[in-house]
Parts: sequence; structure tokens; C-alpha cells
Amino acid sequence: MASWTKISMVILLVVQAYISCAALNAPKAGWVTKHLQRPDGLKTRTDRHLTEKTASNGWRTTLIPPNYRGEVEKLTVLEMIRRDVETSKERARFLDLRSRSAPYKRNKGRRMLEDFVSKIQGTPGGYSMEISIGTPPQTFVALADTGSDLVWLQCSPCEICFDSTSNFDPSVSTSYQTQGCGPTCDALGNNKQSCDPTCQYTYLYGDQSTTLGDFSLETVTLQNVGGSATTSVTGFEFGCGRRNNGTFSGTSGIVGLARGPISFTSQIAKYLNSNKFSYCLLSSYDPDSARSPIYFGDAAVPSNSTISETALLSPYDPAVVPYYYVSLRDISFGGSPLSIPSSAFEIDQKTGNGGVIFDSGTTYTVLDTVAYQSVKTAFKNSLDSVYTPVDASDLTGLEVCYDISAEIDTVSIPSLTFNFAGADFNLSFDNIMILFTIRGAGDYYMCLALLESSGLNIYGNVQQQNFQVLYDVDNEKIGWVGVDCKSL
Repeated sequence: MASWTKISMVILLVVQAYISCAALNAPKAGWVTKHLQRPDGLKTRTDRHLTEKTASNGWRTTLIPPNYRGEVEKLTVLEMIRRDVETSKERARFLDLRSRSAPYKRNKGRRMLEDFVSKIQGTPGGYSMEISIGTPPQTFVALADTGSDLVWLQCSPCEICFDSTSNFDPSVSTSYQTQGCGPTCDALGNNKQSCDPTCQYTYLYGDQSTTLGDFSLETVTLQNVGGSATTSVTGFEFGCGRRNNGTFSGTSGIVGLARGPISFTSQIAKYLNSNKFSYCLLSSYDPDSARSPIYFGDAAVPSNSTISETALLSPYDPAVVPYYYVSLRDISFGGSPLSIPSSAFEIDQKTGNGGVIFDSGTTYTVLDTVAYQSVKTAFKNSLDSVYTPVDASDLTGLEVCYDISAEIDTVSIPSLTFNFAGADFNLSFDNIMILFTIRGAGDYYMCLALLESSGLNIYGNVQQQNFQVLYDVDNEKIGWVGVDCKSL
């Protein structure tokens, strides 16, 4: 009888353990769940490459060797996470500095080519797209950046050169022209280097990358949506970079998509029937071969979907501060608002400090100290008793991290929603947590993909992944809809 009692107790303990495990992994109201893939599924991939293919409704893409950026920079997954954290912080400081004390001036001046589309790919810390420039066209992959307005490519010959896939050669283009002094050169503002006798530009980015060269004119070739025809846009202003230094390896430059007068979007607006664009950013966990589109024109509006929209604000003259400002009212955790003071998200009228912008070039969302600490405290109060907290700040640069090695099938966390004016941005697990492993150790970890700042709030690209995000300058709105970006 005693033995049967022992067996019964063992069975009872096993059943209780199973029930406890099932309860932990069961979906909870206000929580989001990630189904883990073992043994190789838990790894963060921040590199992407394009596969040579002609899309029926877009630009032609160009073959880039698999894992090119990772091979060039020789970084481990943890090193890439740490690098993206540091570049996000540097970029936040730089964007914040540019906005402080800038003059307030509402500027609605804007505004016939068909809509067109390019392909956007993930790269470490940012995303890149194709651009065809020159006569005959030379095609390049360049970083797509909503936080800057200049379009530039590394040119041949260059005095200081980064390791690029290819350089623009103006000597073989019949449409290339340098510019002299005058209003066009003056449009560079503080980024005007000199004008003796040709216009020279200089640009500094948030991660301390730099470019200097000739502010020139060229012809840009756009492929219409549907892929059946191309259109040439003449007199396009761009930078022909001669002295370039920074983290551009694997690309040939930057396509500025901000609101300034010399950005790609602003320049082509007069040729389009609308001034809008949208992108769909691939997830960090998508296959290397995955691609997704960036659309310009009316085709940028998501089809067959109910889009969430918030107003696009213009607290500054876009020629001075070209960012995409929005109004963030609060952040909800597990379905309940955190009641963060509005001052954490507003622009200080005296100092120009603060505000909220959407940005494709900042990897991790950066929040004002008050907002960040509210979210951090909420996660720790909720998860410290569920998973094992670990200090992985030295490895990743992220503060809130957990060891999830003991989890068998799934991991669940409270939901996180950004409550913008007029619409909520509901995040999935992959928009909230970064997953990674330590090679050889067999351990699995997750870290909260948010950073702290003392100024400008930046809604970064991790939180935008697998959403089609619309920048509608015509109607002064930013919209989004959740979608599997690989399916577009």
C-alpha cells in the first residue's frame, strides 16, 4: 500500500507540474505569445540580401551575396545587437540636437508620373533600397532613411572611400552635371561646405558617419508599379560623395526620405500624382532571401485593409527639421494605459526638446526617461516572477533581459500598445522583445527592445517591422496596418 501511495504522489506531482506549465504557456488576456523554434530558430538576424529577380510590380533588384554585411563586418549576433543599440543612441542624440531650439514655422508648401515601387531590404541597423541614376542608368543599393533629406552615392574616384558594393561613375553618364553657386546650392543650408566654383556639400549622421562631395544634377530612372515601363526624372539633385567615412559597408550611399526640399520624396513629388510613400519592413527573423516593397505615389496606400492613422505634425519648417512628427498620447501595457505624463511626449516650446517622430533609421525605439522608466517598471513587475532576470547589458546594451531556456514551447509577455492620437499601434512579440542565443552554451534569452533618452522620442524600425507604414504628406497623416511583409 505504501508503494502505491508513493506512486500516486508522484503521478499527482507530475500532473500538477504539467498543469502549472500549461497555465504558464496558455494565452492570457492582454498578453502576446511567441512560439519558440528549437534548436536553431532563436537567433536574431539583422542582415539581409536581395535576390536577383524582376518584380512584376516594382523596380528590378540586384543580387547581393548572402550575409554580405555580416561577412564584411565579421560580427556575431550579440555584436550586431550591441552595435545597433549604440548607433540608435548616437542617432537619437544627433536627431535631438538638430531639433532643439529650431524656429517654429508651419510649412504646407508641397506639391505627374505614375506611381512606382522599389524593393526595400533589411540591413544592420537600417533598411536599404535600389536607386537607378545616370544615363545610361547605373543601379545601386543605398540606405533608405526617413531621418535625413540628402540623396547621395559614393562616386568614383573618391579620396576617402568606404567598402561599397559599387560606386557611381559620373564619367560614363551623359546626363551628369555639377552645380554652381546660387539658390540651389543655398538650399543645403548648414550642409553647404563651399561653392568655389562648384557647390560642395557635407553631411554628418547620428552614428558619426560623414560624406562630403559635389552637389550635382542627374537623371533618376523610376520603374512604374506593374513593371511595364520606366520614366526618367531629369535635374535630380544628389550628392556625389568624394570623401566618405562610416557604417555604409554593403551599400553605396543613402536615400534621404525626410520632408526637406532636397529629399528623394520631395524632389519626385512634382512628377507624381501624390506626395506619399509607404514601406513594409522585414522582421529580424525573416529568411535572408525575403524582400518587401517600398511604394511611392497613390499605390503607397495599403489596399483592402482598414488602415490606422494619426496626424502628421509640422512643429518646424521641414527645410530646417525634416522629421515626421506625430502625437503620442500614452503607452498601454497588458491592455491598460500607463498614464504617462503628456510632457514626456510633447515638444518644449522654449527649448525645442522632446516630441515624437517615426524613423526608419533608428533600430530600437527611444523613449524619454519618464516614459521609458514607466514601461521598464511595468515589465519587470510583471515578468521578474515568471522568468529568470539576467543582466545582459554588457552583452547587448539592453536593460530588461530574461533567461527563457527553461521554456519548452512558448513564451508569453504582456502586450504593448503605443496610443497615438486617433489610433493605436498594437505590437506583436517580435516588435517588443529581441531573442538571441549564446553560441555553444545552449541558453536562450529575450530583451526588451527599447532604449532611454532625455529628449526626442523616436519610434524605431524594430517596432515597425511587419507593418505597412504610410507617410501621407498630402493629407498630413501617418498610417499603418499589420501585414506579413514577405507577402507583398
